[in-house]
Amino acid sequence: MNNNFLAMEKTIHDFAQELYFRNEAATDLLEKDEQKDLLHFDRSGVEELQEIAGILKDFCQPQVRAVLEVSEDANKTDLDQKLLQNQSHQLLQNYANLEKLVAYAEKQAEQKNKKLSKQWVELKENLAKMNINQIEDIEKTTKSMS
Repeated sequence: MNNNFLAMEKTIHDFAQELYFRNEAATDLLEKDEQKDLLHFDRSGVEELQEIAGILKDFCQPQVRAVLEVSEDANKTDLDQKLLQNQSHQLLQNYANLEKLVAYAEKQAEQKNKKLSKQWVELKENLAKMNINQIEDIEKTTKSMS
């Protein structure tokens, strides 16, 4: 088994695990904001938040969970550059979606002349701490090998 492959899979697994929890936190925050909008009778805001939460729950989380499951069994997997490339690409997409979601929350708060809640700020800071460069490097490396 190629040690480089296993190292990349470990990096992917660790990042996916962290991203999974960030997705969970974002979903919880969306549901909380949705409830607030319902209390203020802001139906359009609720529909938009429900749509975003649905995408996170139904698309992003299962995708990240699949990456986690595959990377957990990396030592049983044959060296597969395409697999690494697909995993890293999916994680980059999901990470970008969370960044867009935080930007959306910031915009919504700004429109309401409010500050971003402490939980949203924490999510934003935690996203910034994630080592996205490692995943980008894996994607670049695997693209150049295929």
